[in-house]
Amino acid sequence: MSTDSASFVPQQYAADIAYEYAGMINTLIYLSQEARNANLELVSLHMDIAIAELKEYQSLKAKTG
Repeated sequence: MSTDSASFVPQQYAADIAYEYAGMINTLIYLSQEARNANLELVSLHMDIAIAELKEYQSLKAKTG
């Protein structure tokens, strides 16, 4: 394994993390909708809270780097 292929690129890492957060948020949105459709309002509420916290954390990380 060469060191060229294993080099760390901060911009790529940041983009990968943003992509992962988007995936988590989209998954939670889908699960929240499914919980709401199944009349599981408290489950949906907790997922909505988690979504809001992830979005807030992601925006804070974007501002601070």
